[in-house]
Amino acid sequence: MKLNEQQVAYFETFGFLIFPGLLRDEIGKIIDGFERVWAAHGGGHDGRPHDHKQRSALVPFIDQDEYLSCLLDDPRIEGIAASLLGDDFNYSGSDGNFYVGDTNWHSDGFFDRKYVAIKMAFYLDTLTADTGCVRVVPGSHRFNDTFAQSLHEAMANHRDPRTR
Repeated sequence: MKLNEQQVAYFETFGFLIFPGLLRDEIGKIIDGFERVWAAHGGGHDGRPHDHKQRSALVPFIDQDEYLSCLLDDPRIEGIAASLLGDDFNYSGSDGNFYVGDTNWHSDGFFDRKYVAIKMAFYLDTLTADTGCVRVVPGSHRFNDTFAQSLHEAMANHRDPRTR
């Protein structure tokens, strides 16, 4: 799956793309793999069961399951990454999360500004505005974007950025 020019331009402008149902035919296997990895690590963070009170995370994640690792070669995943990063892109790692409650706004990177990076997320639960909707701050994919940085600082200080 190669992205068209409009999709690439949208990503470059806003910093995200959404592909509802992209892997619908694989979702059962993806969920099974997700659960296998968690079960192999005690079900939650640091080998303890997930307590449904705070986020649990495992790093690396897909690397620990043969099926999940093979998704890197799925033409839908590979095509999206190649369209945004070039055919010579490199996979660098993954994480798996059980989220609970609100997650503070955060950037997923800028570890090395020399290379463009993307994060692909699979949301295995139904998401709505009331049940964990994903919100993306336009511009937050750019290092030192003024709007995104001011919003980040305001969120960190619990202030409305429009009142600055």
